[in-house]
Amino acid sequence: MRASLPSRDSPRGGLMGLEALCYGLLLLAPISLALTLVANFTAFLVLAPGRKRRGGHAPSITVLKPVKGNEDGLYENLASLARQDYPDYEIRIGAEDAVDPALEVARRVQADHPHVRIHVQCGSRRLGLNPKVNLLAALSEKAKHDHVLISDSNVRVGPHYLRETAAELADPEVALVTNVLVGRDGDRLGGVLECLHLNSFVAAGASLARVAAGRACVIGKSMLFRKRDLDAVGGFAGVSNVLAEDYVIGRRFELAGRKVALSPHLVPTINRGWTLERFVNRHVRWAQMRRRLSLPAYLGELLLNPIPWMVLALCSAWAAAGRLEFRLAAAMLAGTVVKCTADALLCRKLTGKLPALGHLLLVPVKDLLLAAIWVVGAFRRTVDWRGNLFTIERGSRLVPQESPFATALEEVV
Repeated sequence: MRASLPSRDSPRGGLMGLEALCYGLLLLAPISLALTLVANFTAFLVLAPGRKRRGGHAPSITVLKPVKGNEDGLYENLASLARQDYPDYEIRIGAEDAVDPALEVARRVQADHPHVRIHVQCGSRRLGLNPKVNLLAALSEKAKHDHVLISDSNVRVGPHYLRETAAELADPEVALVTNVLVGRDGDRLGGVLECLHLNSFVAAGASLARVAAGRACVIGKSMLFRKRDLDAVGGFAGVSNVLAEDYVIGRRFELAGRKVALSPHLVPTINRGWTLERFVNRHVRWAQMRRRLSLPAYLGELLLNPIPWMVLALCSAWAAAGRLEFRLAAAMLAGTVVKCTADALLCRKLTGKLPALGHLLLVPVKDLLLAAIWVVGAFRRTVDWRGNLFTIERGSRLVPQESPFATALEEVV
């Protein structure tokens, strides 16, 4: 591809550099697309029906359910845990504030399901800066069973959730079980983007990590472990001042020589009422967190988002040639269609149905937005929560810039 920009505007050396950039991007775009297709394919392997276990291993379980606010669908989310096909378990629902409206919803669930041991409580322990960990520590203090499962408030599970997740603990080397998330019920723009992201990049990335590296990406929305095992690696107190307590717990188990299992049982998250602002804020925070957990993995994420590479390649070729190359534009459009199709097929695998066409057309927008968020997360180190500034250090450790007792997270779930 020859450049035709006037030499008086751009020195020849500059044009050669632009052409080199163009060729580099033209190479990266198909490589990124191929890797994305491979990642999506690994999700089909990890979620194969034959991998589900429904064996006889069914230890007694205490479910910890931290809540905050009366979010859309909260009653059904809580009630889904009370409808489990499981022999012996209890549910402990708690909020930090005694007047939190979520507690009234929890009491309704408790009254409507008298056959299940459901406990509702308020208050947390002041272990550190992470309010979710503080609340979980308070909930776990009264846990009846050694096996503990953490389930976030926007999770709505099926009746076999406990049985299929607990089955992974039949292997005594397994210390922690986590699940693949599925996004559902996105009714506003932010919720639609969140569902598209969970049902493509997140599911594919978690599956690729399991197949290629033998590691499970621990997600705090669903974590099952033995309390004595957690205590052996520092307990909740050991992760009370980090943002990514789920990742750190999983990593501590791995460093202790224990296994972290990824259950093929899908865990739906309900994303009603999400605005675009909420989507952006959450993913900026998550990007900052991932950047401080593992720089190589963070850089690798760039290769699982091909659409920004396609756009950059097309723009650089346009700038180098001084005109839009029709064949290149057609190739990039075809690549975008392939990527959207792959995402749609993975979404059908996860949810049982294809995304709506209007939602599917948002995939390129979502991917470009997340590329911009990636850049912000790479360089931004501070988070502003409720008027308090915190710096995110290596390992997602939180350092307050003002009050040492300030809250570092906007949400506890």
